[in-house]
Amino acid sequence: MSLYNAGTIAKTTATVLPRVVQSDREQIEALFDQLHHAYRDHNADAIIAAYTHDAIIYDLAPPLAHRGLDEKSLNQWLATWDGPLEMDMQDFDITIDENLAVATALSKMQGSQQNEPRELWLRTTWALRKIHGQWLISHDHASVPFLMDGSFKAAINLTPDSH
Repeated sequence: MSLYNAGTIAKTTATVLPRVVQSDREQIEALFDQLHHAYRDHNADAIIAAYTHDAIIYDLAPPLAHRGLDEKSLNQWLATWDGPLEMDMQDFDITIDENLAVATALSKMQGSQQNEPRELWLRTTWALRKIHGQWLISHDHASVPFLMDGSFKAAINLTPDSH
Protein backbone atom coordinates (compact mmCIF):
# COMPACT_ATOMS: atom_id res chain seq x y z
CA MET A 1 0.00 0.00 0.00
CA SER A 2 1.39 3.37 -0.98
CA LEU A 3 1.31 6.27 1.46
CA TYR A 4 0.51 8.70 -1.30
CA ASN A 5 -1.49 8.54 -4.48
CA ALA A 6 0.81 9.09 -7.40
CA GLY A 7 -0.37 11.73 -9.84
CA THR A 8 -1.27 10.58 -13.30
CA ILE A 9 0.15 12.12 -16.42
CA ALA A 10 -2.27 12.61 -19.28
CA LYS A 11 -1.32 11.06 -22.61
CA THR A 12 -0.35 13.49 -25.31
CA THR A 13 -0.05 13.17 -29.04
CA ALA A 14 3.16 15.22 -29.13
CA THR A 15 6.28 13.29 -30.00
CA VAL A 16 8.23 15.07 -27.26
CA LEU A 17 6.66 14.94 -23.82
CA PRO A 18 7.01 18.04 -21.68
CA ARG A 19 9.28 17.66 -18.68
CA VAL A 20 7.23 16.88 -15.58
CA VAL A 21 8.39 19.05 -12.71
CA GLN A 22 7.33 17.95 -9.26
CA SER A 23 6.67 20.53 -6.61
CA ASP A 24 8.83 20.44 -3.51
CA ARG A 25 5.91 18.94 -1.57
CA GLU A 26 5.46 16.20 -4.19
CA GLN A 27 9.20 15.42 -4.11
CA ILE A 28 9.19 15.13 -0.31
CA GLU A 29 6.04 12.98 -0.33
CA ALA A 30 7.67 10.74 -2.95
CA LEU A 31 10.78 10.43 -0.77
CA PHE A 32 8.69 9.24 2.18
CA ASP A 33 6.74 6.88 -0.06
CA GLN A 34 10.08 5.39 -1.20
CA LEU A 35 11.10 5.03 2.46
CA HIS A 36 7.83 3.25 3.23
CA HIS A 37 8.59 0.69 0.50
CA ALA A 38 12.25 0.39 1.52
CA TYR A 39 11.37 -0.46 5.13
CA ARG A 40 8.71 -2.94 4.01
CA ASP A 41 11.19 -4.62 1.67
CA HIS A 42 14.14 -4.50 4.13
CA ASN A 43 16.12 -2.46 1.59
CA ALA A 44 18.88 -0.78 3.62
CA ASP A 45 20.45 0.84 0.55
CA ALA A 46 17.19 2.58 -0.36
CA ILE A 47 16.73 3.77 3.24
CA ILE A 48 20.27 5.16 3.37
CA ALA A 49 19.79 6.87 -0.01
CA ALA A 50 17.05 9.06 1.52
CA TYR A 51 19.51 10.61 4.00
CA THR A 52 22.48 12.95 3.82
CA HIS A 53 25.71 11.10 4.64
CA ASP A 54 26.08 13.13 7.85
CA ALA A 55 22.44 13.17 8.95
CA ILE A 56 21.93 13.64 12.68
CA ILE A 57 19.91 10.68 13.97
CA TYR A 58 18.05 10.67 17.29
CA ASP A 59 16.82 7.08 17.19
CA LEU A 60 14.80 4.97 19.59
CA ALA A 61 17.83 2.73 20.21
CA PRO A 62 21.03 3.93 21.93
CA PRO A 63 23.15 5.95 21.63
CA LEU A 64 21.45 9.31 22.21
CA ALA A 65 22.64 10.52 18.82
CA HIS A 66 24.73 9.47 15.87
CA ARG A 67 25.63 10.83 12.46
CA GLY A 68 24.69 9.05 9.26
CA LEU A 69 23.23 5.62 8.79
CA ASP A 70 25.42 2.55 9.01
CA GLU A 71 24.50 -0.09 6.41
CA LYS A 72 25.70 -3.03 8.52
CA SER A 73 23.77 -1.93 11.63
CA LEU A 74 20.66 -1.14 9.60
CA ASN A 75 20.76 -4.54 7.88
CA GLN A 76 21.19 -6.26 11.25
CA TRP A 77 18.15 -4.44 12.64
CA LEU A 78 16.03 -5.13 9.54
CA ALA A 79 16.96 -8.83 9.84
CA THR A 80 15.25 -8.95 13.26
CA TRP A 81 11.90 -8.55 11.49
CA ASP A 82 10.37 -11.80 10.20
CA GLY A 83 8.68 -10.33 7.18
CA PRO A 84 7.55 -6.96 5.90
CA LEU A 85 8.10 -4.02 8.23
CA GLU A 86 5.31 -1.52 7.79
CA MET A 87 6.04 2.12 8.59
CA ASP A 88 2.80 4.07 8.25
CA MET A 89 2.16 7.70 9.11
CA GLN A 90 -0.78 9.62 10.48
CA ASP A 91 -1.11 13.40 10.69
CA PHE A 92 1.79 13.81 8.25
CA ASP A 93 2.63 17.48 7.87
CA ILE A 94 5.31 19.24 5.82
CA THR A 95 6.50 22.83 6.16
CA ILE A 96 8.77 24.04 3.36
CA ASP A 97 10.91 27.17 3.07
CA GLU A 98 13.12 27.22 -0.01
CA ASN A 99 15.86 24.61 0.61
CA LEU A 100 14.77 23.55 4.09
CA ALA A 101 11.74 21.53 5.13
CA VAL A 102 10.40 20.01 8.33
CA ALA A 103 8.07 17.03 8.35
CA THR A 104 6.23 15.60 11.34
CA ALA A 105 3.98 12.61 11.87
CA LEU A 106 2.71 10.05 14.28
CA SER A 107 4.27 6.91 12.86
CA LYS A 108 3.27 3.30 13.32
CA MET A 109 5.95 0.63 13.07
CA GLN A 110 4.35 -2.77 12.63
CA GLY A 111 5.66 -6.21 11.85
CA SER A 112 6.65 -9.50 13.42
CA GLN A 113 9.77 -10.46 15.35
CA GLN A 114 10.41 -14.08 16.38
CA ASN A 115 6.83 -14.86 15.27
CA GLU A 116 5.48 -12.26 17.72
CA PRO A 117 3.44 -9.38 16.27
CA ARG A 118 4.84 -5.95 17.10
CA GLU A 119 3.15 -2.58 16.84
CA LEU A 120 4.53 0.69 18.13
CA TRP A 121 3.34 4.25 17.66
CA LEU A 122 6.07 6.87 17.84
CA ARG A 123 6.52 10.58 17.32
CA THR A 124 8.67 11.44 14.34
CA THR A 125 10.22 14.66 13.10
CA TRP A 126 12.48 15.05 10.09
CA ALA A 127 14.48 18.01 8.83
CA LEU A 128 15.18 17.90 5.11
CA ARG A 129 17.57 19.85 2.91
CA LYS A 130 17.31 20.39 -0.80
CA ILE A 131 20.76 19.65 -2.19
CA HIS A 132 21.37 20.03 -5.93
CA GLY A 133 17.62 19.84 -6.51
CA GLN A 134 17.09 16.69 -4.41
CA TRP A 135 15.40 16.57 -1.01
CA LEU A 136 17.29 14.48 1.57
CA ILE A 137 16.73 13.89 5.27
CA SER A 138 19.41 15.65 7.32
CA HIS A 139 17.89 15.06 10.75
CA ASP A 140 15.65 12.24 11.99
CA HIS A 141 14.13 12.28 15.46
CA ALA A 142 12.00 9.38 16.70
CA SER A 143 10.67 9.16 20.24
CA VAL A 144 8.04 7.69 22.51
CA PRO A 145 6.79 9.42 25.64
CA PHE A 146 7.68 8.05 29.03
CA LEU A 147 5.51 7.79 32.10
CA MET A 148 5.88 10.73 34.46
CA ASP A 149 5.14 8.62 37.55
CA GLY A 150 8.80 8.19 38.47
CA SER A 151 9.08 4.78 36.81
CA PHE A 152 10.74 6.18 33.64
CA LYS A 153 9.00 3.43 31.66
CA ALA A 154 8.42 4.10 27.99
CA ALA A 155 4.73 4.53 27.17
CA ILE A 156 4.77 2.17 24.21
CA ASN A 157 1.09 1.22 24.40
CA LEU A 158 -0.16 4.63 23.22
CA THR A 159 -2.04 5.14 19.99
CA PRO A 160 -3.17 8.38 18.33
CA ASP A 161 -6.61 7.77 19.87
CA SER A 162 -5.22 7.44 23.43
CA HIS A 163 -6.13 10.19 25.86
